[in-house]
Amino acid sequence: MKIGIAANVNRMPTPNYNLDYANYTARVFIDLLQKHGILPIIIPMASFDMIPDYVGLIDGLIIPGGQDVHPKLFHEETNQKAEAHYLPHDQWEMGLVREMLRRQKPLLGICRGLQLINVTLGGTLYQDIATDFPESEIQHVYHEHPKDNFHEIRVRSDSALAHSVGSHLVVNSIHHQALKKVASDVHVTARSSDGVVEAVENDAATIMGVQWHPELLWQKDRRQEQLFLDFFDRAKD
Repeated sequence: MKIGIAANVNRMPTPNYNLDYANYTARVFIDLLQKHGILPIIIPMASFDMIPDYVGLIDGLIIPGGQDVHPKLFHEETNQKAEAHYLPHDQWEMGLVREMLRRQKPLLGICRGLQLINVTLGGTLYQDIATDFPESEIQHVYHEHPKDNFHEIRVRSDSALAHSVGSHLVVNSIHHQALKKVASDVHVTARSSDGVVEAVENDAATIMGVQWHPELLWQKDRRQEQLFLDFFDRAKD
């Protein structure tokens, strides 16, 4: 089996010119896929006419975390608290999502990946939770401790996600954006106690997105690993 990982794009200043706009992915994804005998395919940002060929290579696609999704894509002006955007990268990944959906191949979105899938399907985002959703009582940004669990989420018991992780889970949290209007093609399967959407899926669970980072937790939490294993099973079908 082959699982694609949509590459991030480095836009940070670096003394190594080879790393300017370098395409990369986190090592934790490679380790996870290799452990289960799956061939990782890192999909770089390339020409749009290559999207069908890339999607044809893979059985499922992971869209990982990264920079904010550009608010232009959900018809809003940029919030002053917004962080780095890179519109061409957003548009590239949206193209990947659409082609995966067209071919009915499974998608797993993580953090930004969840948000990007929602926007691709017609949903919108809170650009900054603290500004746009002040009733939130939970701190959702813990960059200093990405591998630590910080808050509980409640999972719908009849969801595919609950089959993987159960109805209660404590998760890490590294996001300042969140889903606002949820796209009609998916439904909410998990929320934190303040109402922030923590996961969505469609009826067949071929689309699933989570707001936390299970790739940083799977080595110490079997339920987080099971989330990926169930995704791999869907990709086999």
